[in-house]
Amino acid sequence: MNRSVAAPGGRRIISVCTVGVAVLMLCPFTAAATTERAVAAAAGVVYGGQTAQGLPVVLETSRNGRKVKALAAIRLSCTSGSGGTVPDSWAPMTVSKARKFGLSFGPETQRNSDGTTSDFEGSISGAFNKARTKASGTWSLKMTVHDASGAVADTCDSGSVSWSAKQ
Repeated sequence: MNRSVAAPGGRRIISVCTVGVAVLMLCPFTAAATTERAVAAAAGVVYGGQTAQGLPVVLETSRNGRKVKALAAIRLSCTSGSGGTVPDSWAPMTVSKARKFGLSFGPETQRNSDGTTSDFEGSISGAFNKARTKASGTWSLKMTVHDASGAVADTCDSGSVSWSAKQ
């Protein structure tokens, strides 16, 4: 059974009940002779890389470079001994003048048809290098499942996962 919850800003989380992830990354190659050209080239491009878990991460900037969207495959480990790899994405985030970005959410509760509830929470933080040719940061995702009586039945957590991506 797949469980999902829609979060503010159009963000959608798919729980550990989902089996497997397939992500196709297309990363344009841009050669820049100067920092100015690198900054101009970074606007509206896609960055690709991987997490410390060895899974894919993709960032896409807006044309003006002030917004960035992120998508990654994240592995969760559960206290019950189960776990899984799920897709996780973040709606456009504002990139500061210091080239940093980040968001967090939760816990947000989803009521399930079987009387249980699932609390979701997560965060992302990152920064581009000065030339805006690379980005790195951390990503986390957590789901806490409560049984019908409200007791915690399982907790699935990625922990803080570092990631890096480049043009």
